[in-house]
Parts: sequence; C-alpha cells; structure tokens
Amino acid sequence: MTNSAISGPEAAAATGHTLRSRVRDGLRAHIHGGRWLTGDQLPSESELMAQYQVSRITVRHALADLAVEGLITRVQGKGSFVAPALVVQDLSRLQGLAEALSHQGRQVRTEVLSWKSQRCPADVRAALGLREGQTCMKLHTLRFVDDHPLSDNHTWIHPTASQGLDVEALQQADLLTLYETLLGLRVARATVDIQADLATSEQCARLQLKAPSAMLRVERTVYTLADQALHHECSIYHPSAFSYRLNLTR
Repeated sequence: MTNSAISGPEAAAATGHTLRSRVRDGLRAHIHGGRWLTGDQLPSESELMAQYQVSRITVRHALADLAVEGLITRVQGKGSFVAPALVVQDLSRLQGLAEALSHQGRQVRTEVLSWKSQRCPADVRAALGLREGQTCMKLHTLRFVDDHPLSDNHTWIHPTASQGLDVEALQQADLLTLYETLLGLRVARATVDIQADLATSEQCARLQLKAPSAMLRVERTVYTLADQALHHECSIYHPSAFSYRLNLTR
C-alpha cells in the first residue's frame, strides 16, 4: 500500500504555511473585532512569537500578508500599526471625493502642488475638444484622507471652466462642487477608465510607497448637461487605500 503522507521538506513547508495562516488570521480577527483601532500599534514581533509559539520568520510573513491586504502599515524601526479603513467610492453616482466621503465621517484634505497655464498633451486636447497649441489650466494636487496620502492627481481644465478658480478655492472644495456653486455650471456625466499600472519613483514618494509599487490609475473626463467637457483628470491612487464600488443589476 502506498504511503501518501507528506514528509521531509514538503511537510515542513506545509506546517510553516499553517502556522503563518494561524497568526495572520488571528491578528486579522482582532483588527476586525475592534481590539485594535486605526493607528494602534500591534504587539512586537517578539511578543507575537511568544503568544503564538512560532518563529520570527513566521510572524514576519503573517504581518507581510496583512500589509498586502491593507489592514496594517509597517514602519521600519517602530513596528506595525492598524491602517485606516479602506476608502470606498460608489461609481453609481458622479461625485467629488470630499462629497462622497462626507457621509462616511472621513476627513479629506487637498494640497495644491501647482496651478498654472500650459499647453495640453494631444490626448487631453482630444478629450477637452481643444485646438492644437491651445492652453488650459493644469492643476496638480495631492489628496489626503484622515491625514494619509490617497491620490496624486493631474487635472487639465477647459478654459471656460477655470475662470474664477484659484488655489484657495481648489484647496477647500471638489472641482465638481466649485463648478456648480461658484461658476453656475451643471455637471451631468463623466467617462471613467480604470487600470493597474506601476507607480513612478516620484509618485511612490508622494504616496509613501516603497518602489517599485503597483497602483490604481483612474482617468476621468467630466461633462456638462450640454455635453461640453469641463476637465480631464488622471489620478494615481494608493493601491491598498482605495476601492471603487459598482452595483450591477440584471
């Protein structure tokens, strides 16, 4: 009769994986159960080794899994901390970030990195319906949720939609809100393209990511009720901090 039992290196690997899962699942349950809240520090590696009776490498693998899931952040020399809850935006409604998160009790802050007139790239000209050589206002912002960096954003605004906008206003409200309250423009729809990509070294630095890192790229063109393009934006989101939600029916 053939002996199907696993032994040797395979058995050791299977055992290691089981121990890793036990530590990971136990810590995840504590986080979801509210034992540790956002910003709380998890026990040290040595404390977790003693608690779960496992090796340091098993603890590190379990913590790495939780970091990939976005449940914790790991700070070299300081330890592991419970990460902020995932930012979720519903795609079934056209909203600005601050507007969408206001009902979730999240604090949104916008840092304007640059605001200047410049010529548009060909793809932006096509999206905004501009002629070659025509300029528009280019906005570069970094957005934070609960003081954690969420997205690095480049927005090209049609000349007719940028009048009256300034840095102070752009730091205080979403563009969609400013169009409607400040300029009296009716925002009606948007096209959205979402794809995965690799972040540049500059984007990693701004979003506090370790390079190389994957990221979520979202490109959106916003239109008025008369189907006039107002702006085209390209936003790079922190990969473990943001999610779009879309409800589908059949």
